[in-house]
Amino acid sequence: MAPDTAPPLERHEIERLLGQCLLRLQAFELRLKAIVATHRLSGPADLLEQLRAHRIDETRRKTMGGLVGDLMGNVLVPEGQQGLRDEAEDAPAFSFLMQIALPADEFSRIEAEHRKLTAKRNALVHHFLEEHDLLSEEGCRVAKRDISGIIERVTRADKKLDVLAADMDQVRKVFAEHLASPDVRDWFVSGRHPWRLTTIAGALHQAATALSQDGWTSVEAATTWITARCPDERPESHGCRTWRQLIHETRLFDLQIRRENGRRQAWYRPRPGRGEPT
Repeated sequence: MAPDTAPPLERHEIERLLGQCLLRLQAFELRLKAIVATHRLSGPADLLEQLRAHRIDETRRKTMGGLVGDLMGNVLVPEGQQGLRDEAEDAPAFSFLMQIALPADEFSRIEAEHRKLTAKRNALVHHFLEEHDLLSEEGCRVAKRDISGIIERVTRADKKLDVLAADMDQVRKVFAEHLASPDVRDWFVSGRHPWRLTTIAGALHQAATALSQDGWTSVEAATTWITARCPDERPESHGCRTWRQLIHETRLFDLQIRRENGRRQAWYRPRPGRGEPT
């Protein structure tokens, strides 16, 4: 056999690696589809099941590039860009959204990794025979190296997606528990606001922990702290005119008024026995 002609065993090994690589890529795409299809659901309450089925079917037809585009910017988002909401519905509506906010540099790094993997996948599927000479030993050696590199890359990416999928499953479990909780049941039945489940009550508790002075926290300092971290959280969104009214309405905190330097200032603290908002 001529030295520039690849032995059959070399070709067989490449075919084995190529099949393994394609299976890994398909498994990665399936995990992407599961995450993208289920990270959000919104619409009229009586159409949720149909909307869910439509979203799953729509996602099933997307390419890997489209899936990565949905993952980056919808599921994984740069800090400060999370929490995008749909337009308000005229009928009773439901909205559920899961996102992970990342520092800008981390977001860019992950996005670049996924875009590069997508490009390599496309080249493997559409241009592999054009780019590799499988009739020579050297060409087979390069082909095996390139396929092995893609396998390593997709394996790393799939492991990270596995962690993300597990976290999302845990979030869904906790969310389901919240929906079945007495707070939510009272909300639907009697209209009582489920304060323990709100972001704003959780932020007040976190601010109280971070800014406490002898067990009490200045409402003014806490609102500044919360506004810097959760700019969308405002008393008006919860039917209250002021932060003092909101703190009083939650029944999760003690509130007192102090006169300091000729001014009346409000202070609060988590109420013993009520636990941390969830």
